Amino acid sequence: MPNYFPKIPASFGCNWYHNKYPGVKNDAYYGKNPERAWEHFVNHGLGEGRDFGPDVLLPPNPPVVDSPYFGFFEKQRIVIFASYFDGLRAKSLRRDLDFLKSKGINGIRIYLNFAYPPNQPFEFLLLPSGGCRPTGLGRLQTLLAAAAEREMVVDISASRRDIRGKGFQMPMEKYRRAWINLSINLKRMGVDNYILGLENEQNLEHDGQFVMTEPQAALMRNSIKNHLPNVPIVASVANVSPGTGAAIARAMGADVLGIHDPRIPGWANNTRPFARQCKVAVGEGAKVYLQEPPRVDWGDIVKSPDDFIKALNFARNAKIAGWCFHNAGSFTLSDGSFESKLRPLGKAFLNRLSVE
Repeated sequence: MPNYFPKIPASFGCNWYHNKYPGVKNDAYYGKNPERAWEHFVNHGLGEGRDFGPDVLLPPNPPVVDSPYFGFFEKQRIVIFASYFDGLRAKSLRRDLDFLKSKGINGIRIYLNFAYPPNQPFEFLLLPSGGCRPTGLGRLQTLLAAAAEREMVVDISASRRDIRGKGFQMPMEKYRRAWINLSINLKRMGVDNYILGLENEQNLEHDGQFVMTEPQAALMRNSIKNHLPNVPIVASVANVSPGTGAAIARAMGADVLGIHDPRIPGWANNTRPFARQCKVAVGEGAKVYLQEPPRVDWGDIVKSPDDFIKALNFARNAKIAGWCFHNAGSFTLSDGSFESKLRPLGKAFLNRLSVE
């Protein structure tokens, strides 16, 4: 390959490209050796919309977890998150973070393309073309920096689904490309106070197909790890047993099992055995994060602030990495503060949390 030709990036898999496009592999020139796959991609494939991926499709063995907790800001501790889904548009970002921090919350969970109906129209950060919206990247950088100043962790979650019931916002390969672009930009931002949830409830079916299969999730994970090798990646799963959730996390090489609690009566009392079962199931392969327990307005499952307090204390007792105060107050933050959006029961929980 001539010296002036662009260097083959780590995220490009020559063998992968040859195997995906047999016409290239069998070409008299480009098929002679795998390195010419990159030459074909630059000369032809990029303009033709062809995709690329790493040679290793299966994840490597996960690292041994030496602590059950998240390790951020030189501390090993359980991170207590609060849903902050509309955070990229938050009107009162710093005020909100100060309020949450004062209540004992040390993490927030944002949703890059959350589209609660009153939010429409909403300019998503992840573009259907596979790129990232510059204004969204700017907002994300501001949010991450503000959280870091307060030693708060950010769960960056997203979905390729259109939650308004209109199918998928983008095909899988475009979605993966958008995450690669986001990873490159996150690396440029120079912050590390975040975890990545590639697809919220990735194991569920939507529009007649699985949102993300395990091989797709593994490929996504590998593509991102090429740029952000040390950032924890979450397997976000719902409506599954601890064993099934752990199997999905292992199959994609996730660092964290972000399992969603069963939304059933008695869920708070079930937190300790559920969390312990998850820990046993993942073994030393991943951390456990109860990413989305029941929220206040989900039927009448949450009866009182005591439910949240009890669930959180059981999560602490089980020594897991994270627990989330899931709430609908964060669904629309562009027109008011987080505190102003909370239901009375949620406010009562945070007031209890701040003094316990």
